[in-house]
Amino acid sequence: MTAASAVRRLVVFAGILTTTIASAPRAQLADPSGWHVERATLAADARPRTDAIALVSGIAYRPDVQLLDGELRFVLAPPAGQFAGVAFRMASAADYEILYFRSSTDCGCWIDMQYQPVFQGETTWQLYNDSTYTAVVPRSHRRGDLAVRIALAGSRADVYLGADKRPVLRTRLVREPIAGGVGFWAIPDQYKQPAELRGLSIDANVRGSLAPLAPAFDRFSSTRLTGWLLSPRQPAPSIEPPATPPEFVASDTARWIPSQPDASGLIDLTKQLGNAAGPQPMNVFGGAGWGIAYAKLRLVSNHAQTRRLWFSYSDGIGVYVDGTRVYTGRNDYGSKSPDFLGALGPETEFVDLPLRAGPTDIVLAITDKAFGWGFRAHLDSMDGVTIVAPGP
Repeated sequence: MTAASAVRRLVVFAGILTTTIASAPRAQLADPSGWHVERATLAADARPRTDAIALVSGIAYRPDVQLLDGELRFVLAPPAGQFAGVAFRMASAADYEILYFRSSTDCGCWIDMQYQPVFQGETTWQLYNDSTYTAVVPRSHRRGDLAVRIALAGSRADVYLGADKRPVLRTRLVREPIAGGVGFWAIPDQYKQPAELRGLSIDANVRGSLAPLAPAFDRFSSTRLTGWLLSPRQPAPSIEPPATPPEFVASDTARWIPSQPDASGLIDLTKQLGNAAGPQPMNVFGGAGWGIAYAKLRLVSNHAQTRRLWFSYSDGIGVYVDGTRVYTGRNDYGSKSPDFLGALGPETEFVDLPLRAGPTDIVLAITDKAFGWGFRAHLDSMDGVTIVAPGP
């Protein structure tokens, strides 16, 4: 079904969802309410309604409802320690955009929100964690039910709470803008209390552009290392990169793909290579296993010199100069302290690269288990240094 032949309008009136769909047949629904629930744990004795569902964990979704641009409304009941959110533009139960909310047991309320793209069942909050993608729920909206409205247009989304006229979050969407289903996603606390969504309303007829965001600024653009080639994802035993890269890193060029850094210099391996553990049918909170991928480029220096390589990454890294490992590091959840989040931020780690006159091959090994993997890297100076395509 194409975007042109997708659902044109879906609005909730008094708890009844009225749908207008083009001539393509509906998907087979797993529940009479319209929700697919095979990947969800529902609240005991709670039957989903067309516009409402109570979910303990997993993801329940409406593949019969296709939304690209328009407006999405819903209400979250007061929480009991969960994470919960709405997935949209779903290509599958493992590939979608999501806006989710985090709660606090101290107040019994939702306290902040985060947007992130999901690829092959891997969420990416460790990569997308600044003010473009996260926002605090104002105190004026923390008590009682939380009414949410999401406006979608192209690669932009604005999030409104209650009757507010100004968005609490203005974000840039990462996945390609393609029409898809809508779902409800939840991760419980230790007591496994359900999260409850009510009043789901989806309207594809609400059209209009959203104000553009300021372009991402890369303060290291003049020394940013671009032109990396990326290997396919491979399974890995742990976060530790190998002492030496495998033979194919130096010899095989056919399997490599060009990196695609965004405007901030981030190379999102989740987007380009998929889940570090391999494709999953849905999100596996905490990860389904370790994976590793390699990035390589060749620096050509016009004289022997030492240049400092600055980088940030998630979760683990190995840096190799002409096949010799010169640095290892880890930036995973809890690695530096019990409450350390492992978010990929500014480049704060470094290693000095001994460059000879002529070519020097630089390889990064990036390992990951969960919450998004990727890296940024730049040199302290490009004086006398050029980047060329690495050879076999």
